[in-house]
Amino acid sequence: MSNKLIIICIFITIAGIAIGIILWFSFIAFMLGGGFGDMKSKEKIFSYVNKNYELLEQFPYTEYCEIGKFPYTDYNELLSNNQKREDFIKEYLGKKTIVQSVYAYNENILQYYCGGKGNATGSTYTGFYFSADDTPYALECNGHELREKEPGIFEWKSGDGNHRIYTEKIRDNWYYYIMELY
Repeated sequence: MSNKLIIICIFITIAGIAIGIILWFSFIAFMLGGGFGDMKSKEKIFSYVNKNYELLEQFPYTEYCEIGKFPYTDYNELLSNNQKREDFIKEYLGKKTIVQSVYAYNENILQYYCGGKGNATGSTYTGFYFSADDTPYALECNGHELREKEPGIFEWKSGDGNHRIYTEKIRDNWYYYIMELY
């Protein structure tokens, strides 16, 4: 084998290893940054609520909750019940809905979850909620006081900056939220 061919083989091997290392570290950075997700944009959520708020106000939450009550006997039952709830939402709100799940925090708040991104070390969640008394709410950061940054825009951050909720009024009784938990 000629020296020229050996040099080419060594170069190709080193280049392949370097590309592999770069791809591996890019994948790790992508995952740590919350890579995969289905988070909806603020604009899309505002538009959806403004087009559908009358239908959303009538969402049959009690009927939704009756699907697959706890306790689950096995994991397959849990998955089946989750699918039934997703099907219920699509049947009621339409196949093109951005709503993935619905949760009542109390008698005043009905949260519509619209997606997120992240992993165990950091997650971001988006959606909107109906506030019967038309006041902003801190959702998972319940018990913390939201600070009004501008008219209709509220925020709370933890002292260490690891948790944040931003909520903005869409229209009377309806609020957008983005929640960051790191």
